[in-house]
Amino acid sequence: MKKVPMDDPELLSLIGKNLHDQLFEEVEILDEMGHALDTEKLLKGEQTVVYFGSAMTNFGVQIFLDDFLDLGRAPAERSSSIGTIDPAREEFSGFVFKLQANMDPRHRDRLAFIRIVSGRYERGMKVLHSRLGARQISLNQAQKLFADDRESVQIAFPGDIVGLNNPGLFSIGDTIYSGSEKVVFP
Repeated sequence: MKKVPMDDPELLSLIGKNLHDQLFEEVEILDEMGHALDTEKLLKGEQTVVYFGSAMTNFGVQIFLDDFLDLGRAPAERSSSIGTIDPAREEFSGFVFKLQANMDPRHRDRLAFIRIVSGRYERGMKVLHSRLGARQISLNQAQKLFADDRESVQIAFPGDIVGLNNPGLFSIGDTIYSGSEKVVFP
């Protein structure tokens, strides 16, 4: 495939008058409706990036994935009862931000969705539950979900979200952590 700039006189002969006219009309619409990317506004949630493409024909997918990696945020620091928690902190910490029940019609399941703030989740690790008086619990069956697919998680890192089986231990806002200092996220 040959790339041809829009101002190249050869473009008209390559794509024909109809496609040429359509291309220039659509570019004019984009020029009028679109705005230059302002990364600061994007990160503040004041601007949204729009991509045009098709996963079926693999058109624009690589550009989207590359930009997603470039523009995506790294895990952020979070305020806690012991001060700001940096994602690079060795001790594990995370908080429950969502509860969901009956996701699988064959089971009466309940999941607590945890955002990992620091440290590293490893299957079978033991953590402390801040609301339950630093009660120790084992995290044996974390899952990652995408649409109807569930996958067991062995390892997860700051910024990741995992679903934990919830036999009634978790409420929204609960903090789980490891280490000797009790951590509570507001």
